[in-house]
Amino acid sequence: MGQSIRPVRYEPPPGVTGEIELTSLARMRARSGPHEFVAPQRLGFDLLIEIEAGHTVHTVDFTGHPLAPGDLLWVRSGQVQQWGAIDHIEGPVFLFTPSAIDIGTWELIRSAGVATPNHWAAATVAGTPAAAALATALVTAAAPDASLRDAALARALAAALLLLVMAVPEGSGRRPPTHEAFVWFRDELENSFRTRHKVADYAARLGYSTRTLNRLARENTGLSAKQLVDERIVLEAKRQLAHGRNPVARIAEDLGFDDPSNFSKYFQHRTGTTPAAFRDRVRLDANHR
Repeated sequence: MGQSIRPVRYEPPPGVTGEIELTSLARMRARSGPHEFVAPQRLGFDLLIEIEAGHTVHTVDFTGHPLAPGDLLWVRSGQVQQWGAIDHIEGPVFLFTPSAIDIGTWELIRSAGVATPNHWAAATVAGTPAAAALATALVTAAAPDASLRDAALARALAAALLLLVMAVPEGSGRRPPTHEAFVWFRDELENSFRTRHKVADYAARLGYSTRTLNRLARENTGLSAKQLVDERIVLEAKRQLAHGRNPVARIAEDLGFDDPSNFSKYFQHRTGTTPAAFRDRVRLDANHR
């Protein structure tokens, strides 16, 4: 803790073509060395891991995911991850840029559910079409013809991701958004939370009333549109406070606040603690692990 969030770009090794790489946890450790997996990382690509052996806890945006054989973990571009005991687990890993998957597939994934999980337990995916599609993608990655392989792999991986977001346990409560406008609001929020803090700004951007956005937000999440905006801003604030060294004033500026004291009041009102106290507590907890 106390280290800056390290952005990690997709840089395939020599011989890898296209924007999808199939590797393994063992090869990742050998290629990058042990220090690569200590500091928190904000990925500039997606990471899909199938656990074949071992156990650990992998943290994605402050949620720890216990991993066991048969589990799948999907960390998406822009999320902040913290590796657990990476040397305790083995399995294949897909690394791919968002542009490796066609826009239509991403639109279907975004519309498949209000939120996309990061972790699927073995019992959720075993024997499902998602598992079969992933196995096909693994086989496809070994095809000899590079041009045909890259095209086929992109389609196989896209199918696996689509089927994966459909593989949810019974009674999970996961359901598609009630209206496409909520998907648009969610996407616009992700793109603009640093500069747009008011629901009225999103309403004007999307061509809907604030009342409609609030209704859709409550129908889909139980929260108001303003609460969703606040939740996204606070998440980024927590990321930077917990994993970075920037002073509070710099974080406030990055998140679109014109005054650090306004940011501190905003954060405290929504979390019950000041930015400085949150940072101190997270680092103290990390030092006692």
